[in-house]
Amino acid sequence: MASLVEPEYVFGLRGGVHQCVVHIDTDVIAYSAGAFLVLHNTVTHSQSFLSGTEEGAPTALAISSKRQFLAVCREGDPASVSVWDMTTKKKQRYLTCPEMTSGKYVAAAFSPDERMLAAQGGPPDWTLVLYLLEKGKVFSVLRLSDTPGLGPVASVLYHLEDNGVLSVVGERVVKLLKLNDKLLKTWGYQGGHNHNCHCQVWADQHTLLIGTDVGSVLLLEEGELRTEIKVSHPHLGPECDKRSSGEGLVGLGGRGPGPRHRRVTALAVFNGGFLCACGPDKIFVFQKSDDINEHYVQRFMLRLCEASPASVVSGRGEHTITVLSLSPGEKTIVAATHTSQIFTNPLPSLEPSKLPSLMFTPLHAKHHEGGIVDADTCLWKPVVVTGGQDRTVRVWDFQNHRLLLSHAFREDIFSLSAHPSGLHVAVGMTDALRLLHVLFDCLRTYMELKIRRCAVSSFSPSGHMLAAADGNLLVITSSVTFKKICTLKGHSTKITGIGWYPDSSAAITCAGDGIAVAWDILNCVRLWEVGSITSPTYLTSALSLDNSPTLVTGSGRSCTEITDGQAMQDIQYGSGGDLICASLAPVRSLIALGTSSGKLVMNKFPLHLAESFSTVAGHFGAVVKALVTSDEGRVVTCGGDGVVVVWKITMEQKETPEYLAARERIEDLPQILEMLVSRDDLKAKQDYTEELERRVSYLARDKEVHLGLQQQEFAASKDALVARYNQILDQMNDTIQTLEKERESLRGTHDVELKKVTAAHDTVMAEHQQELRQKLLYEYSKQDKLEVKLKEMQRTLDRQVQEAERRTRVELQQRLDEQVTIVQQLTADLEKTSAELERERNDYMVIRCFTFRVHFDSRIQRECEQKDMEVKALGEERSKLNSSIRGLERELAALRKEVNHRDDVIHDRESKITTTRERIGELEKQRFLLEHQLNQLKSSNMQAASKRVKIKQLEDEMTETRLVVGARERQVKDLSQRLVTSRQLTRHLQQRHHSLDTTLTRVLSDVATAAQMIHHPKKLKELVKSLNDRYVRGSRDKQFWTRTELDKPKSPEDSAMMDAGGPGEEAVPELLRQREMLERSVATLRAQSQKQTRAHKDKVTKLVQENSELLESVRKLEERCWRQEEELKQAESMAGLRDPRSGKRRASRDYLIQTVTRQADTIARLQEQIRMLHGSSKKDLGRGPEIHMQALDSNSAESDNGLGKTTKIHIPGL
Repeated sequence: MASLVEPEYVFGLRGGVHQCVVHIDTDVIAYSAGAFLVLHNTVTHSQSFLSGTEEGAPTALAISSKRQFLAVCREGDPASVSVWDMTTKKKQRYLTCPEMTSGKYVAAAFSPDERMLAAQGGPPDWTLVLYLLEKGKVFSVLRLSDTPGLGPVASVLYHLEDNGVLSVVGERVVKLLKLNDKLLKTWGYQGGHNHNCHCQVWADQHTLLIGTDVGSVLLLEEGELRTEIKVSHPHLGPECDKRSSGEGLVGLGGRGPGPRHRRVTALAVFNGGFLCACGPDKIFVFQKSDDINEHYVQRFMLRLCEASPASVVSGRGEHTITVLSLSPGEKTIVAATHTSQIFTNPLPSLEPSKLPSLMFTPLHAKHHEGGIVDADTCLWKPVVVTGGQDRTVRVWDFQNHRLLLSHAFREDIFSLSAHPSGLHVAVGMTDALRLLHVLFDCLRTYMELKIRRCAVSSFSPSGHMLAAADGNLLVITSSVTFKKICTLKGHSTKITGIGWYPDSSAAITCAGDGIAVAWDILNCVRLWEVGSITSPTYLTSALSLDNSPTLVTGSGRSCTEITDGQAMQDIQYGSGGDLICASLAPVRSLIALGTSSGKLVMNKFPLHLAESFSTVAGHFGAVVKALVTSDEGRVVTCGGDGVVVVWKITMEQKETPEYLAARERIEDLPQILEMLVSRDDLKAKQDYTEELERRVSYLARDKEVHLGLQQQEFAASKDALVARYNQILDQMNDTIQTLEKERESLRGTHDVELKKVTAAHDTVMAEHQQELRQKLLYEYSKQDKLEVKLKEMQRTLDRQVQEAERRTRVELQQRLDEQVTIVQQLTADLEKTSAELERERNDYMVIRCFTFRVHFDSRIQRECEQKDMEVKALGEERSKLNSSIRGLERELAALRKEVNHRDDVIHDRESKITTTRERIGELEKQRFLLEHQLNQLKSSNMQAASKRVKIKQLEDEMTETRLVVGARERQVKDLSQRLVTSRQLTRHLQQRHHSLDTTLTRVLSDVATAAQMIHHPKKLKELVKSLNDRYVRGSRDKQFWTRTELDKPKSPEDSAMMDAGGPGEEAVPELLRQREMLERSVATLRAQSQKQTRAHKDKVTKLVQENSELLESVRKLEERCWRQEEELKQAESMAGLRDPRSGKRRASRDYLIQTVTRQADTIARLQEQIRMLHGSSKKDLGRGPEIHMQALDSNSAESDNGLGKTTKIHIPGL
């Protein structure tokens, strides 16, 4: 059957997909949501879809460098890769690898030329496959499971320009691979086992950036680790080197590790720096540094959103960024999180004058962070209300494709029901069923029903009643008076579905006991009951065309149609999972079913008119709720994957009279487009608006005043600047006139000097040219002479060769003629003597002829040998002449080269002379400018020197004045102190003198009284005793009365002094003299103390230096020991006693025990030496301070009490 629906809009994002968001164009992004690949326009927020549900769930996305191809990796058996052409929106290739044992690919990447695709397989073998896109075949395969200590692989990436270079990163793995003859070989950095990596990006053709889980970014240049860039921020917490052991970045689809982890989860490169996602909700911007030793510098931080108070405590609501995608023009950043959210923000500018936007905004709407629990639609308003596992309730406008409202709760949500008006919603929570107003910005509770964990609830079509399931009980409550109408019991198990008659006169329930019951609400009785239904889990009702109520209920793969209490039709669903939800169109023309496999099943209704089911995949989780809107134009499905899909119904309806009548009744329902606003909120908004208006008016007035003052200041500063710059212009004009005069005066001198220099230069050049011409003529003449000599030698050689050949021919001819003549003579002699010798012919002639022949042959042979020797000598002479000819030719060629070289030298010298002339002209100009500047600098230097001399004189005078003032101040202070002391002494003496006068008066009066008793001895005696006890024994002036000086007779001077007023005036100089003596002694003691202190410091410094030298020697000994240990390890490795990879020894146990014993003895001996050195240093160090302290103690004992006491100081061993 043809599809009855097509996707219109999708809210949500599929988590757990590597690179789940990619840019197709400047304004279009692609991401996976539900069973679709969504192409979303970030400007108009329109969507188009690429469907490939038959191939399995997507696990990774990859976009080519030119944005032409998009690769979608899907899990399955086997795992596959689909390559889409984004210009035609058609599938180009479907790639699989038979050598893959894993059921999914975790990452993919295109080559720079878009001819190859690298796909990284998942566990257990982690196979890397290279596909050739033109042929759709496997090009190369590499199994990474052979790597020791390999963890989950997180990312694979091609080089920006080289098609044969790839990089693979993951937990305890950083591999740089190079393609060589269809084989991938490792190169570059080999320390990947020390890092847990999650993402990577090529900054340029030489630099690779890798994000780790300890808040740092590894920077590799040319395959080698150069530096480690630390991400620092107070909110990231302390640094930690603990390595996580999760499933890498692929495991971020759920909550995964804690949101406050310091790992770097995403990287993106832009022109001038890179973006780094580290920690929850944070993106750090790094800029290229001008410093050679510092590659990048951290500029500022961007945030996805403001952290809520709950997220600070529990971590709920924080977002770990998994993907950062930049638009091709580097204008927009798109970030995806592990909570299935998409945020966007303009790329911040790195210019200091431009303030960047530091807060991201959601791309379109905030999605559910988990699965959806329940959903409902309104009859009188085009909205859908959803409740999710993230404890949020969201209100969606499915016509305009936007989110109207989102509200979070602190308790879990179990059920949800929307009022037909869309102004109220009932939410079942842990402790109660709450009734909430849907306000324009939030949800507000206005009533609570004590029903715990309510699984099913439903408002009546008229909206004045609410039916809720409390276990196996049905509770009917008035939504107007909030009073319970009735409680109905008719099931033995929990109620799983609730429906209503269209006129709200009766409610329908179904439960796991297989019974569907209709209840009369007014009379609280059963209307009808239908049994023999196999454990129904859902129920939906609608109005039939004949005004009779109709419902559909069922479970598993069957559904039953019930009309007026009778089971009319039972239909079975063939395949594609169990049916878990259903929805009927308001006029009963269409039924929508949701399955546990995430598919939407559509068919006509009533069921006896149903044809084959139309199945469309929409989710990768179970379809929790399928809702047909009131206008029957759309179907809204909510899945367990947190995605909300709006479908457009494309089925053509038959416009029968009954259908048209039912549609008219539906269209007559009221359309409520308003939102509720509470009086308190309105009052608060008005107050806030008035406050803002007052603040704006105040700020406007303040700004006007501030601008007026600024204008005045600017006008004043403008006038000052104009006057200043006019003065500067006048000075510059004067300077220009002066310089013009100097230029005119110097121009004549310069012309004369230039003429002289030019004439001298021309003379020198003429001499050089004449000399060069003479040398050239001499060389030419020498060359001519050599050529003439060579020609003469050639002719001479030719003549000699010809003459030798002629002489040789003549001599040979002469000798041949002689031999012929001799032969003729011999022949004649033989003829003459033939008769004579006929007798001897038999015996002598043979001997004679033989002798003559031998003699003749030997002679001819000797002559031939001589001629051969002569010819050979001539040949040797000829070869010598030829060699001399070749030598002369080589000399001639060398001379020609030398002549050419000299021509080139002459040409170069002429060009250099021309260049030198031009340079001399430029230098003359520069010399003139420099002389002018030098004169100005000399004048300014002279003025500065005179000013410096004046400043120095003033400073000297100020120093002398300060010294004089300081001396005067010290004298005044000393005199004031002396005056205060003298006044105190004088006051003390006066008081004592007054007390003595008083005492003397009393004594005189007592003596006068005693004198009256002179005639009474006893009384006189008693009176004298009392006087003695009072004034001598018990008086505080006893010392004064008992002093021996009082017994001495007074001198006239003392009498005169007493008459003049006492000894006060004479005591003051004496006291001052004693004070001066004491001050001198104190100064002497201070000088001695300072001298001893300096000596002690020198000794301590010497001891510290000796101690540092000892420590340095100890450190050298330790380094020597370490080096010896390293050499020992190397020697053991070379000898085969130690494993070169692990560094562990392979020796026997006895040998190891002996080695450890020797090392322990060596360590003990070194510790004893260090202890002895420390002891000797402490002994020398402690002796000096004790001597110094004793000296200070002796000095302090002699000094006055006003001096500070010196205490012993213990200096620990350095």
